[in-house]
Amino acid sequence: MTYRAGEYPVKKIMKRDGRIVDFDPSRIREAIRKAMVSVNKYDEKLLDRIVEHVLSLIADKFGSEKIPHVEDVQDIVELSLVRFDQYEVAKAYILYRREREKIRKEKMRILEKDYLDEVDKKFSLNALRLMSNRYLLRGENGKFKEGP
Repeated sequence: MTYRAGEYPVKKIMKRDGRIVDFDPSRIREAIRKAMVSVNKYDEKLLDRIVEHVLSLIADKFGSEKIPHVEDVQDIVELSLVRFDQYEVAKAYILYRREREKIRKEKMRILEKDYLDEVDKKFSLNALRLMSNRYLLRGENGKFKEGP
């Protein structure tokens, strides 16, 4: 089913940090497009079909009542890529997703946090390492603390 602007039933999505934000289908499209381009398999018509399939599955599973988690949506994207026999694209998508997860975990380890806020996400790993080693203040317990 093709959806017009504003009529898609899923309006919100839950981010990894628990925040609920507006659902933006263009982000799904862009992620799939980037995966296709990365393996030289870009096809606009196929991309349209896959995105439509993904959005249909999300709408069927969550409707307008439930709020999907970003991981749920990414899982649906992976399954859809495989369903459309886009194995190389699916592999690129999965590997990128794993790499981002490793980076998130390393950032959380460096900052000694359970989740990353919007500011944390903007810094590279090297920048965070430098800040934690040289500039962030530690309390008597060795944990980072707020400074003056």
